Amino acid sequence: MTYRELLRDSAARFATSETSFLDALLLLAESLGASKEKVLAMLPERVEHIPEAFFQMVERRQHGESVAHILGRKEFYGREFRVNDDVLSPRQDTETLVDAALIEGDRLLSRRQSDSSKLPSCIHRGEPGLEVSGRLRVLDLCTGSGAVAISIAVERPGWVVSASDISRAALEVAQLNAARLAPSAQITFLESDLFARIEGCFDLICSNPPYIPRREAVALIESGWTDPLLALDGGEDGMELIRSIVEHCTEFLSEDGVLLLEMDPLQTEDASALLRKRGFYDIQTWKDLAGRIRVIGAHHG
Repeated sequence: MTYRELLRDSAARFATSETSFLDALLLLAESLGASKEKVLAMLPERVEHIPEAFFQMVERRQHGESVAHILGRKEFYGREFRVNDDVLSPRQDTETLVDAALIEGDRLLSRRQSDSSKLPSCIHRGEPGLEVSGRLRVLDLCTGSGAVAISIAVERPGWVVSASDISRAALEVAQLNAARLAPSAQITFLESDLFARIEGCFDLICSNPPYIPRREAVALIESGWTDPLLALDGGEDGMELIRSIVEHCTEFLSEDGVLLLEMDPLQTEDASALLRKRGFYDIQTWKDLAGRIRVIGAHHG
C-alpha cells in the first residue's frame, strides 16, 4: 500500500467531510511529526510503518470530532490558533468577516479623516467616537477563540479592539491566543452576554454569533461534534442572537458606525430586512470562497 492509498482509504471514512483527503493528510502528518508538504511528496512511496496514533485520530474524526479539536490547533488568516472543546474551531468562511472588517474600517477612517472638523459621537449617548489619530475602536462579539479580534488587531495595529464572550472558558483560550500571537496588540477581553456588560462607543462592531437552529445544533453535537453547543445554538430558527445584536447595537455605535455579521447564506434576506427596519443603510454583503453570501454589513446613524 502506498501513502496515497492509505490516505484515500482513510478519507473514505469521513463521508460527511467536505475536505476528507485534507483531513486524513493533516492527521497523518501529525502522527509522523512531518509537514503536510513532506507527506504529499511521499504519496507514491510504499507505507513502511504508521504510528498507532494515526489510526486513533482517524477513528475520532470518523465519529465527528473536528481535525482542529483532535490536533488542538487551527490555522486562520495565516496564523495558528489554539482550540479546545471550550471554543468553536474557526472556519475558513469566517475569514470573510475579517476581510470585511478591514475594508470597512479603512473606509471609515479615510472618510472621517478627510473631514476631521467633527468627531462622531455615540448615537444615543453622546460619547466620543473615532479619534483623529485613527485609533478606530472595534468590538468583536462572541469572540470564542479570539480568531477574528486577534486577526483584526494584528492586521491593523493602530486600532483598539475589544472582544467579548459569554463563556469564561472561551475567553481564557482567546487570551492565551492573544498573548502568543499578538502580545503588543491593544485587545481588551470581557465576559459578557452580548451587550450586557459592554461599555463605551465603537466605530465598528462585528460578530460571528451562533446561527445554527437549535435542533440542528443538538443533532451535530449528538453526531460527534466537539464544538460547544453554546457556540452553535442560534435559537429555534438560528436568528435569535442576530436579532438581538441588530436590536441593541445602535446604542454602542458611533455615528455612521458599521455593523458586520456572519451568518448562514439563507439568513441574509431576513437579516437585511431587520437592518432596514432598525434604520441601517448602505447594506452590503461579502461572499465566502464558495461564492455564498457569508457576511452582511451596514451603517447606522
